[in-house]
Amino acid sequence: MEELKHHQPSMTIDEQINNLKSLGLIINDDIYARKILNDISYFRLIKAYSLNLKVKNGHYKDNIKFEQLVELYLF
Repeated sequence: MEELKHHQPSMTIDEQINNLKSLGLIINDDIYARKILNDISYFRLIKAYSLNLKVKNGHYKDNIKFEQLVELYLF
């Protein structure tokens, strides 16, 4: 029988922001980040548009800013 996938529990927007910061993403404006994450899903923005911006350990490369991910998404 197939084993069921275990999903991570959902996070609040503030928890998402703290998680991104802990991974080295630079977020200078929490209010802006909160607005964006409220409008665009975390997984759509972060999982899809940050693939090439992380190193193998899952942390962001140096000096990657939240705004850069938003710009990639909007492009």
